[in-house]
Amino acid sequence: MSFQLAPYLAKSVPGIGILGGIVGGAAALAKNARLLKDKQITGTEAAIDTGKEAAGAGLATAFSAVAATAVGGGLVVSLGTALIAGVAAKYAWDLGVDFIEKELRHGKSAEATASDEDILREELA
Repeated sequence: MSFQLAPYLAKSVPGIGILGGIVGGAAALAKNARLLKDKQITGTEAAIDTGKEAAGAGLATAFSAVAATAVGGGLVVSLGTALIAGVAAKYAWDLGVDFIEKELRHGKSAEATASDEDILREELA
């Protein structure tokens, strides 16, 4: 019998998150491949965005599964809970990533007055 990835991953919350990350990452990669082909982004930007989206989708999927299981109820309640929890988790993930990127850009712009070579010389001295 051949290996069945989806049923194997569906046995645990981390597995469900990995499956969500695979699907979310694939969707982001498809989007970024088109943008890369049209030269709207660089390869580095595509890789970073794909990684962020895959991680966020995995987190949102795992959180969604935990919330739907915890609430229980019928099909409609479970689907509604999963949808709301998934949206909330992805929204929180995106806010966190945006905050971190903003802080990193702010720190880098404060150091922008000195060139990279100047900073390297100071660190090595």
